[in-house]
Amino acid sequence: MTDPNTSPSTPLIPAQLSWLGDQPFSRRFGDIYHAPDGMAEVVRVFVEPQHLTERFAANQRVFTIGELGFGSGLNFAVVAQRYLQCAPANARLHFITVEKHPIAPAEFTALARRRASTLPIYRELAQVYPPLLPGWHRRHLAGGRITLSAFYGDGALGFGDIVGRQRLPVDAWLLDGFAPDRNPQLWRDSLWRTLAELSAEGSTIATFSAVGAVRRALGDAGFNMRKVDQRPYKRHTLAGEFLPARHVAYEPPRSVAVVGAGFAGAATARQLVDRGIAVTLYDAAPSPPNRMAATLFHPRLLPDGSTGSQLRCTGYLYSTHWYQNVCGARPVGALQFTGPNMPQARLEAAADAFAPSGDWVVPVDPATASSLAGIPLRKHALFFPHARALDLGTLGNTLSSHGSIDYRPNTLCDRVFNDIDHAAVKTQRDVSNYDHVILCAGAGANGFEQARYLEILPVWGQIERVELARAPAMPMVGDGFMTSVDAHWGIGATYEQKPWDEARASVFNLARFHAWWRELTGADPLLHDVARLRGSRAVASDRMPVIGRLFDGEDAPIPRLLVNTGHGSQGTVSAPFAAEWIASELCGEFAPCTRAQLDAYGSMRFRLRQARRGPRHGGRA
Repeated sequence: MTDPNTSPSTPLIPAQLSWLGDQPFSRRFGDIYHAPDGMAEVVRVFVEPQHLTERFAANQRVFTIGELGFGSGLNFAVVAQRYLQCAPANARLHFITVEKHPIAPAEFTALARRRASTLPIYRELAQVYPPLLPGWHRRHLAGGRITLSAFYGDGALGFGDIVGRQRLPVDAWLLDGFAPDRNPQLWRDSLWRTLAELSAEGSTIATFSAVGAVRRALGDAGFNMRKVDQRPYKRHTLAGEFLPARHVAYEPPRSVAVVGAGFAGAATARQLVDRGIAVTLYDAAPSPPNRMAATLFHPRLLPDGSTGSQLRCTGYLYSTHWYQNVCGARPVGALQFTGPNMPQARLEAAADAFAPSGDWVVPVDPATASSLAGIPLRKHALFFPHARALDLGTLGNTLSSHGSIDYRPNTLCDRVFNDIDHAAVKTQRDVSNYDHVILCAGAGANGFEQARYLEILPVWGQIERVELARAPAMPMVGDGFMTSVDAHWGIGATYEQKPWDEARASVFNLARFHAWWRELTGADPLLHDVARLRGSRAVASDRMPVIGRLFDGEDAPIPRLLVNTGHGSQGTVSAPFAAEWIASELCGEFAPCTRAQLDAYGSMRFRLRQARRGPRHGGRA
């Protein structure tokens, strides 16, 4: 299947928006987004013909809606408000939508402000609205009761991308793209076949368009269509129901074992219990691991248009939204300057590629950087307003402290689907009775027989904890990074293939920081070395995370076993995104990325490479 993404270095073409009174108007398609009574129109065209109010009230789990044409978000806002009013508190709405020409973020914020008084959910929607980057964007609203999955790009390809991955059928369809005569590229035969593949017996559909060709095409795809009288507003619209039974009912797991209580494991456990799944969280350490007092959440952008570049953006933007609702993640912003991994040409390319998409990354000149940091600076930078200082101790405790998580430290899980026996515990832990097992064991993951082919090794690192006489107002990244740690600053970090002596690591960190600071400010830093923090990262041979299914020697998926590891020094960016990926997979929903991106992070990549050159970097045949 063709990957529906284009390169992020080629930004999406946003909507050309004008206003006719209170009606948004598309200059590109020469058509209005909705009638003057837009809210009422959504109800009479989409809500009432599909009996959504009654179905929301009767639904006890996940109700899935597919929409063609997100536009101004009006369908979403009206349906979401109706859902929150009448659905059970333990149920969830998953709203999947596509849009080829999204409204630019600044314009959408202004639009949402106009509508928030009558549809309050617009306030939250404006806060999480995705930037103009192609591909899937997932956001959670209303305390997790509503999940929005928006695809920016060709709508037919977007929905085609999730066929076979979205195992829960779409319960109701809202076809609201601009009329077929205005937007013929959207209304084509491949679309109808895709809608049918994502539907099940009882799925309903409604569309403002009453064109005969649309009615016949939907009928040929398996929808029993009828005309809906819409007078005096228009003659009629269309609604229908899918008849052929194409989906076997999918049942999410009831209990899951997560092996490894580091950040990736704790985030995975929390995403699962938030979906109603009981989790047992195992760890070999006697106390929670990975409890560094501070680290920095910020992206390391690759402006090369690669799948890895797209995934870094997707992971960062999802995690930016996710951190808003957890403790231990303090918003601070961050400035990124040139450094060994970000030469001037790459920094400029990143600014050109990503800054037009929205205000999540802002190029700044030295004067603006100095104003933001509160100290004189001599270089251009990228400003990330949503960067956060993370206290991994508080964050990990927050994630794992849930009534549905049974945390079991001091338990060595040296096998996965066999009995677990550890002398310190003196009891057997049989994880074979769990519906699924997720390996989040860091660099120890390939110590499990089923995961032996994973090319993962530990890479050690050290951060210096220092007092600075004149500190910036926010964290900064360049040759290493600096972030606040209580009243001190953490600077570093080393990247040690084999563990260094602490003193050697301190000399390296301090010498590098002094050189960077002089280059950045023109003066020597006045600092006092207070302490140091050491730890290790799980790093894959290609320095990309490993997420999803594990495979046996015949390249077949191993039932009930998944992995989430290899996040390296970007774990604060990729681990929350990976946790959502795993939870989606287990709950019958598609992971919030494209099929090509799924493969890029999947473990099968190691099998394919090893067939050519054998195992490396800790992997075993």
